Amino acid sequence: MIALAIKIAPPERQAWFEAMAAELDHVPEAERLLFAAGCVLAAVRARVASPRFVHGIARGVLIGGAMGWAAMNIRFAGRMSVTDALALEALGYTTALLFVVGALATARFGYRATISLATPLIAVLAAMAISIRLSSVPTPIADLYFALILEDLAVLMMALVVAVAASRLIGAQREFG
Repeated sequence: MIALAIKIAPPERQAWFEAMAAELDHVPEAERLLFAAGCVLAAVRARVASPRFVHGIARGVLIGGAMGWAAMNIRFAGRMSVTDALALEALGYTTALLFVVGALATARFGYRATISLATPLIAVLAAMAISIRLSSVPTPIADLYFALILEDLAVLMMALVVAVAASRLIGAQREFG
């Protein structure tokens, strides 16, 4: 279990866990299993709190989420193509393209790209939603556009929250860690 704790521990904490391994010989035999389990738990906590782990999870969520949302919009656009709803098809493909660009930008440039791209897009989509709600007669198509825009707004706001939180958390961990 101590060997597992050493493997799990983040590189910047390896010396701590090697010291724990050295302490094992001085722990009474009846308490060694509990001590080793505590070492594994401490290693997991240290790994999960490490900036590298947070960064990897947040980037994976942002990039994977954007690609998944793009795929769902492509599927939607494909379904709209058989109904001759050209505007809805174009909206689906355009939305998919925007999310693919966002995923690639996040992969290349990090959280700042997500924040820089999502913020103005949220403003534009919010203005579109307000415009649809206030200026159009309630029809099934207007309601569909409104619902699609609200879905995109929700996804973008979640991405923005993840990017901002991860950026601040990693910055704080580096500053105080």
